[in-house]
Amino acid sequence: MSSDPGDPAALRFGIEAEYALVDAAGQLADFRTLTWRAAQRIVDRLGTAAHPALVRGDQGIKAGRWYVEGDERFDDAGRLVDCVPKGIETRTPPVRRIAAAVDLADRQTSRLVGAAAVDGYEVTTIGWNPVAPRYDPVPPYNAWELAMRRRHAEYVAPDVYMMSYGPDLNLSHPAWSDADAVDVARRLTAVSPSIVPFSFSSPFAAGRPAGPLSVRTVARTGRRPAARVFVGSEAVPAAQPSPPLIHAARTPQERGRVEFKAFDALIDPGLYAPLLALLSGIALWRAGRPRADVPDGAGHVRAGMRGFGDPTVRAGAAEALSDAHRALAGTRTRRLLAPLADVLRSGRTASGLLLETYRRTGVLPYPAAYGTQAWSHRGPGRQLMVALPR
Repeated sequence: MSSDPGDPAALRFGIEAEYALVDAAGQLADFRTLTWRAAQRIVDRLGTAAHPALVRGDQGIKAGRWYVEGDERFDDAGRLVDCVPKGIETRTPPVRRIAAAVDLADRQTSRLVGAAAVDGYEVTTIGWNPVAPRYDPVPPYNAWELAMRRRHAEYVAPDVYMMSYGPDLNLSHPAWSDADAVDVARRLTAVSPSIVPFSFSSPFAAGRPAGPLSVRTVARTGRRPAARVFVGSEAVPAAQPSPPLIHAARTPQERGRVEFKAFDALIDPGLYAPLLALLSGIALWRAGRPRADVPDGAGHVRAGMRGFGDPTVRAGAAEALSDAHRALAGTRTRRLLAPLADVLRSGRTASGLLLETYRRTGVLPYPAAYGTQAWSHRGPGRQLMVALPR
């Protein structure tokens, strides 16, 4: 085990990815139509595949490598009565190589695709629900639920998290102290507006192009964190801004883990490795990088609207890439950054490809998980396979 917190070879990586489902009629199966029972049946078919590094949720829904992602509902006495699904998440335990994390995520997603197909569902990668106008809890939250949500930051802004989909890309290092891990999370929070456009995949809302290249980025601004870090309980400040950055680790294995949460869902799985490499470089390059406890709201909105078409965002991304190159000099990981340099040169993101598909076909594309096809619908009962332009 390396005692050098700057040793790139000792980094651990994990991937958590949220997916939505498309039903046999080509319609998005979301909180409006998908039941907990139907979504859980898919998860049960996969088995738990538990791992000690994967935290088990207190309600038992989040139990293994796949689980129903949604809004947990409770009665007046605090008993779980429902989980309103937005989709299904898969997560990998931390591993020592980026390639190993990506391979695990790929295999787990492939198994999810197969399990969903048994019930007639396709698995789709979207950054924002492109059809539902909004999420409103039905029935409205009761007094117990409202009090619980005031106590727990992870329940903040259900109107955002029930509409959005994205990966958590996780880093840890055996030599990082609590202070080291917090510093990494603060640097990732500060650089977030400059690097999120590499992932943009959410240009649609309420059935049409919405204007921003990333509806998800604009909607999350000021309400959901860009990053979070898990430390010993004694290292959690008594007072934090909202959304909070620093959280108490729930298990020994979780201590020191940094999650970057601001990327849109990746419709190109080939970007997982480059983005993990970028986060690694930023984590290891301490010199001169700004720090922040909360995301830059104006910067995120600017990025969400124009992506790399904004000169400030583009310059910040170029600086982050340059720092990552320097931090990873002499490692094989450095070569993984090349696709990001190509994206930055062209300014072309997945949102652009999705908008091109929409303009060409007149339908909303639902990109297939880990593929180059998209399922789109022209109305109830009609389904169209659309190839995404390369």
